[in-house]
Formats: sequence, C-alpha cells, structure tokens
Amino acid sequence: MEEYQNNNGQQYIEDDALEIDWKEVLARLLKHWKQIFIICFVFGVMGIVSALSMKRMYSVRLTLAPEMQSRTAGGYGSIASMLGVSAMSMYGATDAMNITLFPEICKSTPFLAALLEVPLQSYVSEEQKEQGVQPKKTTVYKHLTGEDKEKTELQKKREARRNKDKPEKKPFTGVKDPTELPREQAAVVSALAGMINCDIDKKTGITTIGVVMDDPYMVKQLADTVCARLQVYVGNYRTQKSVADYEYYVVLADEARQELVKAQAAYAASVDYDRSVIIQSANSEKDRLREEVSIASQLYSRLAQQRELARAKIQEDKPVYAVVQPAVLPRGPMNSRAKRVLIWGFLGVIISFGWYGFGEEFYRKLKTDVEDILAEEKKS
Repeated sequence: MEEYQNNNGQQYIEDDALEIDWKEVLARLLKHWKQIFIICFVFGVMGIVSALSMKRMYSVRLTLAPEMQSRTAGGYGSIASMLGVSAMSMYGATDAMNITLFPEICKSTPFLAALLEVPLQSYVSEEQKEQGVQPKKTTVYKHLTGEDKEKTELQKKREARRNKDKPEKKPFTGVKDPTELPREQAAVVSALAGMINCDIDKKTGITTIGVVMDDPYMVKQLADTVCARLQVYVGNYRTQKSVADYEYYVVLADEARQELVKAQAAYAASVDYDRSVIIQSANSEKDRLREEVSIASQLYSRLAQQRELARAKIQEDKPVYAVVQPAVLPRGPMNSRAKRVLIWGFLGVIISFGWYGFGEEFYRKLKTDVEDILAEEKKS
C-alpha cells in the first residue's frame, strides 16, 4: 500500500495488494512442476487405495400413496345406515394415527428391533448361477454384525485370542424387550436406523422410503419388508380400537344369545306344562315368560347388529396404500470409485497449485515481515 500526491496537492492511496502477477505465478508453478507432480501422484494413489477399500453401497427408494378418507365414509357408513345405527354415535371422527408419524415409526426402536430377524438372501448374478454359486442366506442382524461373512484363518485366530477370557457368545434368538436392548443389539438398531429413511409430503401424503445397504439384492428385500411392516404396523394401530370394540360386542352378543335360549326354553316348558291347565296364574306366568323372550330377542338382535357393524368398522379402518414406485433392483452402487479417485486427485491439484502458486510466496513474505517487526522492536 503506497501513498501518492496528485497535481492539486491531494494525497491518495494506491492499493496494489490485490493485484496478482499471473506470469510470476505461472513461473513459480513451472519451477516446482516436479513437486506438484509428486503431490498429485501421491494423492492419486491415496484416492485409488481409498476407492478400493471403500464399501460399495446400494440405494433403493419406493413410493407409497396412502388412502386419505373420512372415518365414516364408504361401506361402513352404508352398513350403519342399513342397520339403522348412526356411525357417529359409536365412534368419533378424529384419528390418532396421522400419516406424518410414518418417519417417526420407521425410526422407533420397536419397529427397528422387529426387523433384526428378517431373513435376507445375497445377490448372485446369472453368470454366477451358471457356475453353481448359491445365494447366501442370512438375517439383518447377522449381516450387520458381520457374522455371515467368511473369515480368514488369521481373523479366526485373532477373534479366538480376543475372546479367550470372555464368556461364550450366545447366538441371537430375537429381541425380547425392545426397551431394554443389550449393548450389541442397541448398536445394530442404531446402525439400521441410519440405513432407513422415510420422507413424507404433508400436502399430498406421498411417502418415500429409502434404504441403503451393501448388497443390491438385500437392500431390495429390506426395502420391501420395511414397506410391508410399516403398512401392518399402521394398520394394527388404526384398527386396534375397532378390534377391541368388535371383541366386546362378540362377548355381549354371545351372552345375550344364551339368555335368549334360556328364556325360550323356559317359555316352551311353561307352554307344555300348562297346555291342559286353564287358570289365571298359569296364563300370567306364560305371558311373563313370553315377554322375557321378546326382550331377550330384541337385545340379541341389537347386539348382533352392533357386532356386525364393528366387524365392518375393522375393514373400514384398515389403511390402503398404492405403491406408486416399487423397489427396483439397483443396477449400480451409489458411491462411485472413479468419483472417489477424481476427488482425491482434484484435492492434490488444489493443494499443490495453491501452495506453490500463492501459499509459499505468501508464507515467505509473512515470515519476512514478522522478522522485520521483531528486529525493530529489539532496536527500540
């Protein structure tokens, strides 16, 4: 930064700090071309090693369009009107299960813990099938813990040495209590939560489920299972109140039927016994028994109607989903090895060009300025 004076005697400051001499920069780069080549080569090798060692991941996405309708619409309302019963008199119009809860359900521990026992089958190409290669059968838990992978003799010896003083590991037999998972199962559930993603459009209700895994065939199976389990999970939640009501009316209807049968038997016995007797007391008892049969019949008929209405309500509450985009077998991994090599190579170019083009000269000037400042402080 330099200070000058114009013809009118006014002073002005000329800032040349932002001016870049590109010829000088190019000269510095050409001067250190060997070092730049070595740095780029080293980063390229690191990129190749990173690409070869990275795990290939495959992604599958499927789309669901859930049914959105009133709880009293459709066949349930028709049956209710046919039976002469108001639908709103038995059930409210509010619904506790909203479609916006789908992402939370997919991330919930009980839902994820139930997926650990899902059977999976590894991918085998047509060429491998012709060579006699059979698909490997495993489960989500075994695959995520690595129990289904073939280990070398060295790995087996290291694992045996590591677990020498530890108690023998028990095989996984399922999750007993999702709220009290052992450490290893909790780690697997946490890893599984990171592999499953669920997004929902609150305006249209379109639900998109994405699953990421290291096997193209397994990821498709897991995506289909997540979709099916989600529908069953939500369906059970939506219908649990209706199922409880149906079971309640079944018990009441059975009890009313038994009372009706008893009343009919008592009335029939009274008619047979009093057939040859003509007295006022006998007629009064027979009229009472006839009235009890009529009341029991009306009660049973009413409860039978409520039972059938509750049965129809179960079917009405079951959510319906249209699979807009099914899970498709991925044709390639989502993480490209070539892209990884290019990223590392580009990083090497940026670092080498930045250092020898600008960084080294900036560091030299900064070091000189600091030394000059220190020297002036010593003189003073």
